[in-house]
Amino acid sequence: MRGTAAAALLVLLPWLGCASSPPPAPPPPAAFYWEARGPGGATLFLLGSVHVGDGRELAPPLRVELDWARAEALVVELDLHRLPDLERLEVVQHYGLLPPELTLRDVVSAATWSALLPYLRAHGYPLEAASRMRPWLLAQLVAQLEFQAAGYDPENGIDAWFLRRAVAEGRPVAQLESLEEQMALFGALPASVEDALLREMLEQTGRFLETTREILSAWETGDEARLLELLLGSRDDPQLAAFHRAVFVGRDRRMAARLAGLAADGRPRFVVVGTGHLIGPESVPELLAAYGFEVERHPDAFVRALPLLPPATPPSPAPPAGSHP
Repeated sequence: MRGTAAAALLVLLPWLGCASSPPPAPPPPAAFYWEARGPGGATLFLLGSVHVGDGRELAPPLRVELDWARAEALVVELDLHRLPDLERLEVVQHYGLLPPELTLRDVVSAATWSALLPYLRAHGYPLEAASRMRPWLLAQLVAQLEFQAAGYDPENGIDAWFLRRAVAEGRPVAQLESLEEQMALFGALPASVEDALLREMLEQTGRFLETTREILSAWETGDEARLLELLLGSRDDPQLAAFHRAVFVGRDRRMAARLAGLAADGRPRFVVVGTGHLIGPESVPELLAAYGFEVERHPDAFVRALPLLPPATPPSPAPPAGSHP
């Protein structure tokens, strides 16, 4: 979800101007998995994640399993489990709630307010509680409600799966960001950008399930062109373009800088971050290359999600003793 439609057109303009030239063929499917070898000898194994899932067990290929065995630590964007619940709540409230003298109605447009009211009623969410939230936090709540209704859970995301595995194996875990850093970034958004973000989220709820399935399918099949299209979308709204520059491009640069810093000790690490940070312009792999890393993509290293098993059928009760068929 990085960049704007205008930026995409700047990339496409040379092709649009060459009517006699055929359009470029879409790239072949490729797994979202990279190996970055640093100038000091460290290796970073980079796996793109989708932050929600439907509960299917993952089946990493042999290459990923061998790299996991080599890695001395797991690196993720954020490990929420290391924060006590009360501390998490305090951080979210600090950056996500409006000051006492304001309510949500005071800071959103009439169009956003009109779209929000029927949504809250339909989902049984109290208006009084929503009125205390800043628009960016309410947009997150809408996404959470939609994911829950569709049967998707962040605890089933790719990063969460590897976090559980690291904990079970006693493997060290490092994070590239803190919760406060992420919340502060959202907390610094201008009011107009927050309003545009919430309005877009409400407008998309009708096809939220379809879009989520398409994103998961594009990730699993390595369809980078489709995934970029789904994540980038249309960014004709300058407010949303500003949001994406702040939340994604800026974070990519920070992640790449911190990964380069971690790699200074020469130790191998397994890195799982959102796939949107690993593809497109100014992605983490590109930025690591600028830091002097030798970056190689492994297009065949697909992490598959196994089919969900049907619920077990309880055994039939045994016939009473002495009975006959």
